[in-house]
Amino acid sequence: MAIHVGIIDQDPVRLVTALLHRKFKAEKMIFIGVECQAPQYEQMSAVLTPKGIETEFFQIPSDINIPLIKAKIQELAENLKQDGSDVWFNASCGLRHRLLSAYEIFRTYHWPIYVIEPFSDELCWLYPDGRQQQQVEDHINISDYLTIFGARCELQEDDSRSVLDSTIETLGHKWASNAYELGPGLATLNYLATTCRKEQKLDVELSEKQQGYRELGMLLDDLTQAGLSAYENGILTFSSEAARRFANGEWLEWYVHHIVEEIRRELLTIQDLSLGVQVYRQIGDKEVRNELDVATVVNNKLHIIECKTKGMSSDGDDTLYKLESIRDLLGGLQARAMLVSFRPLRHHDITRATDLGLALIGPDELSDLKTHLHQWFVRAGGYEKSGFA
Repeated sequence: MAIHVGIIDQDPVRLVTALLHRKFKAEKMIFIGVECQAPQYEQMSAVLTPKGIETEFFQIPSDINIPLIKAKIQELAENLKQDGSDVWFNASCGLRHRLLSAYEIFRTYHWPIYVIEPFSDELCWLYPDGRQQQQVEDHINISDYLTIFGARCELQEDDSRSVLDSTIETLGHKWASNAYELGPGLATLNYLATTCRKEQKLDVELSEKQQGYRELGMLLDDLTQAGLSAYENGILTFSSEAARRFANGEWLEWYVHHIVEEIRRELLTIQDLSLGVQVYRQIGDKEVRNELDVATVVNNKLHIIECKTKGMSSDGDDTLYKLESIRDLLGGLQARAMLVSFRPLRHHDITRATDLGLALIGPDELSDLKTHLHQWFVRAGGYEKSGFA
């Protein structure tokens, strides 16, 4: 059983994922950091302690004073040597002057030193020579990942979608594959379902004009045939609250989640998946809440998928900037985010998303959603098959 040592920085996930690699059998992790990083240490400790890994915070000076930093790390190394500990240094994180100082000292003790390569998530040995690289096992979950970045989350427990499993697949694919034709009708259906929500009932009367919408009529036929609603004499009645939510635009989120579940059976780097994750972050005295439509962890990287059934003509930039911000705040440098839009995207939105490093799936790609999502997950790196070197 080894004691691992690493330096805290703004993206410390690789300090944690390495410890969850079962071949390491780590008993303790010492986090080197400055005083203001103590809260980050507490967040990582909250993840590791329940897993039976002891943690310790070792404080170094915040000044850019190399001799002082080296002296402090030398003190830590001497204490570990006197204890006779089996020490491994994780050189994946840390500001350069701190990291190089620590590396230089730990190297003189001939202790193993490794780094987790960000893209492939491979464990690479810097010292000693001759050790084989290996893939870090994928054990971190969504809740742990968010905890590391100072957020808490609530995962859905009561899954109202269960009664709609077959409908999500069939209707979801049908509607997604006909986005251009059904777009206006779905906008009206969304409005009707929203009216029911506001009035806290499951039935709504259509106006004469709405009754004449051909695309809306096609959607109502689909819902009726699936047993999700009844439509008679201009009155639309949803069969349940889950059916109303499905019609209220949540069908796209549920369909995307369903497709990711399918891909997960084939792509073993997808290690955790959840729908409608409520995320809470403390900013000063205020707690801020965000919802992640679909969240998954792939190859130890957080993936966030925002699903949008409405057009972005007026708030496109706000949607994209918010998605970028959430990705960076909750997932660090390795996190990835995607917008799945049912409505056509403007050239401006596509360019903006590219600039922000966001993936996009628009109405043209929705008919082959599984292929596009699969390719996106593969680009997260790692191995598709189980087994580790």
